[in-house]
Amino acid sequence: MAATMTTLLPFVTALADPARLRLLHLVQEHKITVPELRVLLAIGDADLAAHLKQLVAVGLIKTGKQGAHLKIKHKHAALLARLFSHFKIGSKKDEPTRADEKKLHALRHPKTAKKPKKATAKKKTAKK
Repeated sequence: MAATMTTLLPFVTALADPARLRLLHLVQEHKITVPELRVLLAIGDADLAAHLKQLVAVGLIKTGKQGAHLKIKHKHAALLARLFSHFKIGSKKDEPTRADEKKLHALRHPKTAKKPKKATAKKKTAKK
């Protein structure tokens, strides 16, 4: 029993961080690169590397070189899908999930992303 606990504890600890949960959800839903994750999570290189290292160490993800970017792939996709579904992580009603989806779309398709409307000053017409 003690061996099982020492194996499970790092796994559960890796899931206990909001940034890592977002990262895992993004990886589950998309083929995503490290630079995209950095922008979406709004964290620096060192923090992202630490999160990735912890997730790789417990076997939740694996990384591999593809082209110019590092791609991240699931190792336990079915387990993560069940966990996310059970705890309603990443549901379409979840505001952070919707924000991540919009931000990722804007990153990948900058020309089609909606640009904020410029504020126009209303001209006041003087009535005589």
